[in-house]
Amino acid sequence: MQSDLAFGVIAFTSLLVVYNPFSAIPIFVALTMEDTRHERFYTALWGVVTSIVVLVVFALAGTWVLGFFSITTEALQITAGVIFFGMGSDMLQAKRARTKTTRQEQDEAATRKTLAVIPLGLPTLTGPGAIVTVIALEGQAANAFQATSVYVACLLVGVVALPTLILAHRLLETLGRTGLNVVTRIMGLVIMAVGVQFVISAVEGIARSWGLDAP
Repeated sequence: MQSDLAFGVIAFTSLLVVYNPFSAIPIFVALTMEDTRHERFYTALWGVVTSIVVLVVFALAGTWVLGFFSITTEALQITAGVIFFGMGSDMLQAKRARTKTTRQEQDEAATRKTLAVIPLGLPTLTGPGAIVTVIALEGQAANAFQATSVYVACLLVGVVALPTLILAHRLLETLGRTGLNVVTRIMGLVIMAVGVQFVISAVEGIARSWGLDAP
C-alpha cells in the first residue's frame, strides 16, 4: 500500500511540473487582457477542462498506442527524459519551452474565439511532455490503484491550474516578469531532474528484462 501511495505522489508531482500552469500565465494574460472577469473565468475553465480531457484520453489510449506501434514503456520513458531535458533547458534560460505554443500559434489565437481550447488547453497546458508523461505513468502502473492514481493526478493538476489562471493577472502584477522568470527557472530544474529519473527507471527496467539486475 505504501508503494502505491508513493506511486500516486510521484505521478502527481511529475505531471504537475511538466504541466506547469505558471507557464500559461503570460499567454493567458495577453489573450484575455481586454476581457471581463466573467470571460476570463470562462476561458480559464474551458482551457483547464480541455487539458484534463486530453490527458485522460491519452492515459486511456496510451497502452493501446504503445502496443499498436510495438513501443516499450522503457522507450517512452527515455523519450520523455529527452523531451524534459529540452523543456528544462529552455526554462532555465527563462524561455517558453519549444514543445509548448509557437509565436505563430499565439498570434493566431488572439483572433479566435476558441482560444480556451487552442492554444490554452492544448498545447499550452497539455503539451507533448504532459502527454508522454501520462502514457509513461499509465504504462508503469502495476495495479488498479496505481492506474487510478494517474487519472486522479490528471484531475488534480487541473484543480491547481484553474485558480492559477483565474488569478493570473494579479499574479503577474505581484510577481512581475522577473518573479515569473525565477519560478520558470526553478521549474525547469525540477523538470530536468524528472527527466533524469525517467531515464534511470527505463535503464533499470531494461536491465531487469535482460536479467542484469542486482541480486
